[in-house]
Amino acid sequence: MNTQYGTRMTRLLPVDIIPFLTNIKKMKYPIFSLLIIILLLDCASLRPKAPTDADYERAAEEAAVIFERGNDYFKRKDYGNALIAFEEIVNDYKTTEPYEHALYLGAFCQYKLARFKNAVSYGERHTKEFPNSKYYLNAMSLVGESYFNMAQDYNATYYLTKYYVQSQDSTGVQKAFERILDMLPELSIAELEKLHRTFMAKEIDEHFLYHLARLEAQEGKEEEAERDFNLLMRRFPNTRYLYEAEEYKRFISLGEATGRAGVLLPLTGKFSNIGQSLLKVVRTFERNRLLPFSLHVIDTKSDPIEATLAAARLIEELSVDFLIAPISSFEAFGVCGYTFGKTIPLILPMSTEARFESIPLVFTRGQTSEEQARVIAQYSAYDNGINKFAVLLPDDDRHRNIAEAFAQEVIRNNREVVAMVTFQADSITLKKELEAIKDREPEALFLAMDTDMIINVAPQVAYYGLETVVLLGTDSFNSERVPRLGEKYVEGSMFATPSAIDEEIMKQLKDAGLTVSEFNARFYSTLWQLRTIRNYERANLSRLIEQSLHGTEIFSIYQVKDGEFVKLVDISKS
Repeated sequence: MNTQYGTRMTRLLPVDIIPFLTNIKKMKYPIFSLLIIILLLDCASLRPKAPTDADYERAAEEAAVIFERGNDYFKRKDYGNALIAFEEIVNDYKTTEPYEHALYLGAFCQYKLARFKNAVSYGERHTKEFPNSKYYLNAMSLVGESYFNMAQDYNATYYLTKYYVQSQDSTGVQKAFERILDMLPELSIAELEKLHRTFMAKEIDEHFLYHLARLEAQEGKEEEAERDFNLLMRRFPNTRYLYEAEEYKRFISLGEATGRAGVLLPLTGKFSNIGQSLLKVVRTFERNRLLPFSLHVIDTKSDPIEATLAAARLIEELSVDFLIAPISSFEAFGVCGYTFGKTIPLILPMSTEARFESIPLVFTRGQTSEEQARVIAQYSAYDNGINKFAVLLPDDDRHRNIAEAFAQEVIRNNREVVAMVTFQADSITLKKELEAIKDREPEALFLAMDTDMIINVAPQVAYYGLETVVLLGTDSFNSERVPRLGEKYVEGSMFATPSAIDEEIMKQLKDAGLTVSEFNARFYSTLWQLRTIRNYERANLSRLIEQSLHGTEIFSIYQVKDGEFVKLVDISKS
């Protein structure tokens, strides 16, 4: 009996314990020996049983069944039910073959269900546990896109950059690259430095270095900025940022800010009545010390050459930090060219032309004709239920840009542009063009043209069978001549304009004894916005101007009713 008991016991214990038990029998203290034996037996019984081949096989079969169920849902794009199956595998079947696939597809489902935090969790687990997986790069991209949707720009940039430098998928790489460039201006110096250190051996470091040096220049870190600009041009001699780098280096070398701003006004000549009125606005701000910088005025004499010479005097003789020029487009072009060459910011408070904003260091108050076109497109589509639009425009670049902005906004809002027709500006009749538009049966016609053209075109629109079509436009409609000369043919037309003078600005103008006019209001409100530019440096001045001028922009929608302009609504855009 004892022998049998002993045999069963040794079968349960590890091999190295058996000699020890044999010696126990020879000890003088049998009770103590027995206690040790019982203790050893208990410990042995507590050990987890190692899974057998049968256990592995059963788990693999169960996981395969669950995965097939989830994959079937996944193929039908039923991501919610697919995720339930994949989560079960991820949680309970980690040692099985379907685990890797379920982890990646689970991350994908989480992303599709907009559970971006969970998508990051699954995706990061996959990239760490399966660095050699065929899904590795896709998981990297998915994690980056999830961080992008969570507005975690540094993490998004990091993962998308890893994807960008390793992937061979040209479409995915291009999308990742565009994402990266969009996010770089939002990163801090510390974050850009980390990316630079991580990817300094890669070509994409060109972009990290530029944005790092640019931000250092803006924040007044001159030595660091110059070091990194030099490094950029040494490592990437053909960099796309060569011009920008040179410009920022020039900013740094301009020296300290003087606290002076130049103002160009047409005090004499053709536009002297406007200039003299604006001069009173300048004196009001100077007298009451409303600005953190001083204003210095020079006459443009309502002439483009004199305007450029005046800008040169302000920059060369007075060393102004920037220029404010409420002047005509005719005068503005020469001034833009000169200030651009001198790397001096220029503000054009009266301009609504997008072409000026395309020039570096030139700022308008926004609310361009292109923006107005987008606003009226969106309003007529959603608030008026118009679905089919046509566009008529003269064949020139300026109006073509406005027309294209309108058409793109129509398409973006899932409506249809059935015709876009151009004509020569000196055309006498538009019979052929308007009949072509009529054949497409539009509900509305956008007139991308100036005021005189609207007056001439509107009667022809009705004459050639489009009298029921709603006419749409921008602030070129906003002239008393349109309803007076266009008569019944412009009745019902709708158009967008920059917002009218708001009550606060009107009150301030009246309190200061200034004439309440559109020009005074635009100039006054521009100076009022610039009050926020304090303690600026040459390197960060352009960024501060941009921030002060381009906050929320307000547009007004008007309709011609009984020969009068009736405001329908104000629309704000950030």
